Amino acid sequence: MSYQENMYKCLKKKRALYEKYEHAGIYSISIDDKLVYIGKSHNMLKRIA
Repeated sequence: MSYQENMYKCLKKKRALYEKYEHAGIYSISIDDKLVYIGKSHNMLKRIA
């Protein structure tokens, strides 16, 4: 089992995270208040993992 799969299973056990992030979405990454990346994911919980 990979680290990502293991982390995904761990996050999925936390009901609040599962209900909030187990769907498609758009996210951004910023460093020092400067936007450096915008992405989208079919499953946000897996992307977080």
